[in-house]
This record gives sequence, structure tokens and C-alpha cells, in this order.
Amino acid sequence: MRIGVIGTNFVSDMFMAGASCVKEIEVTAVCSGKYENAIKFAEKYGIENIYHNYIEMMESDTIDAVYLATPNSTHYQMAVECLKRKFPVFCEKPLASNYQQVKKMIEVAKENNVHLHDGTVPLYSPNLKVLKEYLNKIGRIRKVVFVFGKYSSRYDAYLRGENPTTFRRDLCNGSIMDLGVYAIADAVALFGKPEKIYASAQLLDTGVDCAGTIIFSYPDFEVVILHSKVTDTKLISEIQGEKGNIYIPMLSRLEKIYYQPRGGSGKVIYNDNEGMISIGKDYDHQFANQLRDFVYCCKNGLVESEVNPFNQILDIHEVLTKCRLQTKVIFDCDEGV
Repeated sequence: MRIGVIGTNFVSDMFMAGASCVKEIEVTAVCSGKYENAIKFAEKYGIENIYHNYIEMMESDTIDAVYLATPNSTHYQMAVECLKRKFPVFCEKPLASNYQQVKKMIEVAKENNVHLHDGTVPLYSPNLKVLKEYLNKIGRIRKVVFVFGKYSSRYDAYLRGENPTTFRRDLCNGSIMDLGVYAIADAVALFGKPEKIYASAQLLDTGVDCAGTIIFSYPDFEVVILHSKVTDTKLISEIQGEKGNIYIPMLSRLEKIYYQPRGGSGKVIYNDNEGMISIGKDYDHQFANQLRDFVYCCKNGLVESEVNPFNQILDIHEVLTKCRLQTKVIFDCDEGV
């Protein structure tokens, strides 16, 4: 499968590392918002074809599918155009800027019978399935705390008044769209849509959030989500049950998960009680999980993933949009939402 890369930021490097683990993938083209960046990226990875824009790339007959790693605000328009031209789309998270855009993208994918992939890493991890199985071992769930905080290297630039892309409202960025989305995706994948949502955030003068707190209310328990782009944390996410706990060091990867029965000794969760579930130690290998799913879906003519189906994607983005709007982070594309 010949893939064209659209966008050349750091996540595109992770994509290339993941793609190198999947023999069916060949990256044959690249384009970027700045042509000189596309040239540097092509030289770095030995990519033969370089284009000024994604339309030129699609008309070149050098690709079969696209990897979309551009700012959040561009996902909808670019993905829809690619889908209408029958190119399968692997789109970075979040799939679009709001629920209505995601809904429309899925409609276009179905209308054109072409695959649309939501690039949220943990939703394709085999550890997610194992984690669901272990929920039964900890008894009735009473409290869940999901934490994802990381000091952004671009926050210093923001403080200097340089207006980096990470904290720009016009690009539909912010903490919940970057890090909070992982916690929301994991929670909805594990427990379904919450009955009630309470969300608050600390906003920057650009109009986006730098950190926030979310509470999901379910019949017997609550999920508390803490996300931040301006602070670091050593807190570990946990699921608390009456018979034990599950600990998750990294929500965005699910590389390693710990099970602690009440009154007993803890252990790393195993798939077959012999080897730990993990494609590898790095994010790049976890990226390969979803790339293999992408290839499988495209080869078998599947419009949606069997691992991460459209109904789950819609639920996640509906909740994500509700949380963001509650915090008063409003994007231009939200008009009428």
C-alpha cells in the first residue's frame, strides 16, 4: 500500500517509525504546509515524491491512501476531500474539531465506500481488550481517576508571546483536544457514554484550555479526568473496584497495566499468564498496531474498523465536544452545534 504523508510535524516521525514495522506499507509521497519542510522530511526518510499540497499529491498517481497529520482545524476539509476522491484516510486524533464534523466525515466515508481511520492509539491496543476482561476481577467499580499531564515544550514560547500552534483557538487546539482526548477515549471505550458530564478548565488568553478537570457520572461510579499541557505529573491512572485496583501508567499507550487484588500482591496483566501484552516498548510500535488495522481494513474493503467502529468513534467525539463546550472553549466551526 502506497501512502502519502500530509503534514510533517513530530507525530509524522512516529508514523514513519510505526510504518517501518508494517511490511505492507510503503511511504511514497509527502507534502506539508511549508514546501521546505516536505523536502527535509523526504530527505530524512528517502521519500521519492514531494508535493506542494495534498490535492497535487492525490492527482499524482503515486499514492493509494493518505496519512493526515495537519492541524486539527484542517482535518475535516482535507479528510472529506480525500474520501470523495476514494482515498482511504488515516487521520490523527482528534478525528475532527467537533462531533458534527466527525458525523459528516463518517457519512462521506460510507457514501464513497472508502475507509476512514481514527488515529487514537490506545483504541487499537490489544491491552484494551485485556483491560476490559480484568474489570470483572476487581468487583464493582466505585471510582476511576484518569490522569494525563505533560508540560508542553511550546508553552515557554507561548509565555514569550510567540503564539505557538499548540495553544491557538483558530487551529482548534488546547489541552482537551491534545491530551484529554486520550482519557475520554479510554473511558468511553471501557464504560460507554456517561449519564452526566461536568467539565471545567483553565483558559489562556488565546481562548483555549491549558488544563482542566472532567467528571463523568455513571450509575455506580464516577470517572475523574485530570488533563494539563502546562504541568507535569507523576500520578498514575487507576480504576478502583471493591475487590481490587487496576493501574495504568500511560493512557495514550496502554503499554503496561497493573492489577492489584485487594489484600493480595500486584502483578503486570498478562494475556496468557506467560507474556505481557505489548507490541514493543515504544510509542512507535504501538502506532504499528493501528497501521496494521488500517491495512487490514483497506485490503478487505472495510469502511470502518472492526476494532474501533464508527459508533464508538461517534460516542467519543460527542462526549469530547460536550466537555469542551462546557469549558467555554468555542471554535469557529462550532456555530450551530
